[in-house]
Amino acid sequence: MKDLTIIKFENFLKKFKKSSIGPIDFEIKQNRIVAFLGSSGSGKTVILNSLIGATKKYKGDIFIEDSNRKKISNHILNKQIGIYIQMDFSLYDMKAYNFLKTMASIYGVKKDLIKERVKYWMEYFNLWESKDKSLKNFSWGMKNRINFILCFLKDPNIIIMDEPGANLDSIWRNKVKNLLIKFKQEGKTIIFTVHNIDEMTDIIDDYIIIEKGKLIFLGSKEELNIYNKYKLFLDSEFDVKELRNFLDRHNIKSFKFDLQENSIVIATNNTKEINWLFLFFLKKNIPIKNLVKLPVNMESIHKALESKTGI
Repeated sequence: MKDLTIIKFENFLKKFKKSSIGPIDFEIKQNRIVAFLGSSGSGKTVILNSLIGATKKYKGDIFIEDSNRKKISNHILNKQIGIYIQMDFSLYDMKAYNFLKTMASIYGVKKDLIKERVKYWMEYFNLWESKDKSLKNFSWGMKNRINFILCFLKDPNIIIMDEPGANLDSIWRNKVKNLLIKFKQEGKTIIFTVHNIDEMTDIIDDYIIIEKGKLIFLGSKEELNIYNKYKLFLDSEFDVKELRNFLDRHNIKSFKFDLQENSIVIATNNTKEINWLFLFFLKKNIPIKNLVKLPVNMESIHKALESKTGI
């Protein structure tokens, strides 16, 4: 299932007066979680808007499950696409439950499933008790959860999300993150933009990185060479060469050593591998002062692209 191409861009080109995006070619496989990254003005929004049919004038082709976006009506292709954006609803003087039922009907959800599905998602996002409250009177957090419900109502095969973790507290960010993992297990494909990459990096399968209208990277996180990186501070001096050899035997990468700080940067594929570090220094009777997780951000990603070896 995961090797099936579900989205394909061929010779995509969008021209503006002073700039252009493309030509770009890439494929997205089914059953993957894909991060679509790029700085402001890089072109990623135009590409995603073209994917969902909001931008129509471009050269080249976009295929969704072998259907050409240019040749099939938006409402037909978008039946299988769920879209999350942050709408405000400040002018919506309509009860939340009635609004979601209406939207489910517009989305083409079968009539006998509408009430059940709306109730399920309102309960999931802790909004059922507010079902008869006007949307315009919802808090921003509640409105944001309505946006998630709108994305999931159709039970789509493809989910496209613009900053899904923004303006959510840590509890809801984790719930949404776990939901995306569940969707992937069900065979769905998730594509999202994100600024705070660090919160999502452990569930991302593939990266598409756009800069100045050009595709600069397409591939898995292993190919990008992105790891969970930590900076380890020790209480006393240690044999750096011996530590590096030890880490190599356990397939743990080591990078920058700072003599003044008595620190070293290491990278792991999973948090369990950190136990090897503790074992090494326990045997050496060297106390660990601190272990700091280094953030994954666009700067670290660009470094990975430049060197393919991290720091």
